[in-house]
Amino acid sequence: MAKYNLNKVVEEVNRLYKKESSKVGVGNSLKSLSDENGFIIMPEWWQTATNTKGIPFGAYIMIAGDSDSGKTSAAITAMKAAQEQGCAVIYVETEGKTTTNDLVSWGVDPDQIMLVKSSIVEEAFDNLFRLWDNFFKSYPDGKLLVVFDSIGNVISKHDMESEQSTTNQKPGGKGRSNRLALNKLIAKSREGNVATFLVNYTYDNIGSPGKTNAGGKSLNLFSSLTYQSSRKGWIEQTIKGQKVRKGAKVQWKLFKNHIDKSNPGPKNIELDITADGISVASYDNE
Repeated sequence: MAKYNLNKVVEEVNRLYKKESSKVGVGNSLKSLSDENGFIIMPEWWQTATNTKGIPFGAYIMIAGDSDSGKTSAAITAMKAAQEQGCAVIYVETEGKTTTNDLVSWGVDPDQIMLVKSSIVEEAFDNLFRLWDNFFKSYPDGKLLVVFDSIGNVISKHDMESEQSTTNQKPGGKGRSNRLALNKLIAKSREGNVATFLVNYTYDNIGSPGKTNAGGKSLNLFSSLTYQSSRKGWIEQTIKGQKVRKGAKVQWKLFKNHIDKSNPGPKNIELDITADGISVASYDNE
């Protein structure tokens, strides 16, 4: 079998074309997601449930599912972990339901959050990328967590400006806009230390079991770790003879784990989510 000095070829390419292209390398320079420095390290419950250290830099993870199934709670937990580890945070909030009190009660400093509020996909991503670029312009060696909550319910300018009859006859613009923006997001993630947490929705498959993640196939294709979540019930306590809702019992089902393909972790995870935080109630591989 022939042996080539590929390092020599790569070094020459980098020398000749350093102004025109990104730096290239040979196979042994591929990023390892087992490297602890390659993650925003998440709390113990996350590591137990997902068999991963946390949110990987240079990639994104996605939690997709029903309302009140722990998606935003997990995202806010990621923001707290990011701040504790010296990472800046951009929070794209498209639903208008998360408050400053929600962040503070979970230990997040809202003054250290760069906030984008828009339900229009083009506007949300444009502002996200402006903040992203300016952050790294000011802090070239900085680390960044991007949280997009939620990417499944945004609308496009195309759909918003079209007449209803026309919109019903032609494919909408949201899928196209999401795909283009995601392609840019993935490309930009490789420029620096950026970890991305996407919150999404699911919808029932017609005529077949299971659920489909909203937002198009690109979301599933590029995600390194994806779970589908659902609420299984409420956690209640009795106060002065009255039952009071204390939290939610949710289930996460593993959809995809490319962080560790050989040992992806439990297929089903049950979590208890209360004002005190998130804990693992049970998990199995069935």
